[in-house]
Amino acid sequence: MRHLRCSMVIVLLLSSGAKADKFCFASAETYYEQVYCQLETKAQVKNLPPFQQFKKNNEQVQYSLLKRPAERNAIRLPAPVKQAVQVESPPKARQPFASEPDRVLPRNPIAQESYTQKPAALLVDSSCELRDRHIHCADATYALVGNKANHRLAAGVLDSANTMALPVVSDSNVSLTNAYEQYIGKMCEIGLGAVTMTYRKFAYLYQDLQTKGLDFSRRFETMFGFLKKDKAAMAVSESVSLPAALSLADCSALGSRYYVCDYQGRNYIFVRQ
Repeated sequence: MRHLRCSMVIVLLLSSGAKADKFCFASAETYYEQVYCQLETKAQVKNLPPFQQFKKNNEQVQYSLLKRPAERNAIRLPAPVKQAVQVESPPKARQPFASEPDRVLPRNPIAQESYTQKPAALLVDSSCELRDRHIHCADATYALVGNKANHRLAAGVLDSANTMALPVVSDSNVSLTNAYEQYIGKMCEIGLGAVTMTYRKFAYLYQDLQTKGLDFSRRFETMFGFLKKDKAAMAVSESVSLPAALSLADCSALGSRYYVCDYQGRNYIFVRQ
């Protein structure tokens, strides 16, 4: 009997741990993937494949899978935009944010021109050095941040009144980089610094939403609302480590407060101390 009780405790702990790592919206890189997450919150994915399997399908298949459950739940689902086929056109250079299955995007993208406009110069200070989970620069030190347990968050950050409030990128005075900086700040604020999108994925999602005629800022507000609810209900691991091969070549300054490093599709955030 004692052995049986111990086994039951172990099973419960394992189940709890699995649930704690499940932040669907933090893993969604396209609008269709976000819609899947929305349906999941409504327990409407019974006839859909598991999320990771769903992600492996192309847009047309994803659309077909989502169409009926999205209609039943009054979620707008624009059809995939067909790409025009050019005949006898001269070859063009590969576009960094083209809508491609592999989503191959440029290295260190924040320091480069975005696919719509050129952001402010955001280069690594030549005086900086990556060492011991910190980026040490001549005038400041930036420390690696991860997730934070709810009891370590500022009061009220998980309330509905706290919004992401992304700036409108179509405004000529606002770049996609400005929106990304706001996004990073808000994700750190709710204790999800270890599950943020890289700039490349953020820009890809921006393009995806634009192509489908959806409001970028409003969509991120919806996402933020779901993430706050998940965060309030789930535990998170605060441990975070750096890959040995990460270097400053993978990093870019983001405003005056952050360094953001993109390594093999994962984000590592350093905050000014």
